[in-house]
Amino acid sequence: MTPKVLWGMTGYGPLAYMPVYSSHLRAIAWASRYLSVECDGELAGAGATDRTYTHQAENRLADELLQSDATHLFMTEMDMILPKHAIPSLLELDKPVVSGVYFLRGGNGQPCLYKKVLTPPDNPYVHSPVHVFPRSGPFRIDCPGLGCVLIHRSVFERVPRPWFDLSAEKYGSDMYFFTKVKQAGIEVWAHPGVYCDQIDYTVVGYRDYVKRLQTDPEFAKTGFLIGMDEAALRDNGHG
Repeated sequence: MTPKVLWGMTGYGPLAYMPVYSSHLRAIAWASRYLSVECDGELAGAGATDRTYTHQAENRLADELLQSDATHLFMTEMDMILPKHAIPSLLELDKPVVSGVYFLRGGNGQPCLYKKVLTPPDNPYVHSPVHVFPRSGPFRIDCPGLGCVLIHRSVFERVPRPWFDLSAEKYGSDMYFFTKVKQAGIEVWAHPGVYCDQIDYTVVGYRDYVKRLQTDPEFAKTGFLIGMDEAALRDNGHG
């Protein structure tokens, strides 16, 4: 089936930061040029929510997907600076869920990558942060956040509603969603060829991660790889 991608951006405040939205427009324009009907597919629509609880916005965007004939929903957020090639690169991997890689505000280089841990009785959605990940090719992950992720419509057809939910002190809507995705036996991948920046009062990105690896031995020592190791990546054609 020819890919047809819907773009969705969740917002929880005023739409104001120019570098974010200029990067989104570049990514949309690039995808529109690359995803022609004759080539790979089409960028079918773009929508943004403003001043809305994130989980409500995310559920609404998923509903919009299922009410359309689109094959994929690309999701981002109002604080993400995206590379222009984000959508074509994620689409090319041809996985049910595939994400770019970004780094947390105030995280001093901490990637937004998480592994599902044993479930405590009071919180079934707990994940543990990942410090070290393969940088030579795509890799399996449990939760890569929702800042730059391409989701096939079949995921929303297989995972029961609500897809996204929030509980202020226990989990985010991303951990809620990816827990249900894992329970459904659906693969989630991350693509280190799609590095994004996240903004706060400063811009946080890949360079902060590399600096942390170089200057903080404990950071790398306590990290771990998720999914395939470097050798396995090469064996599977990703190295």
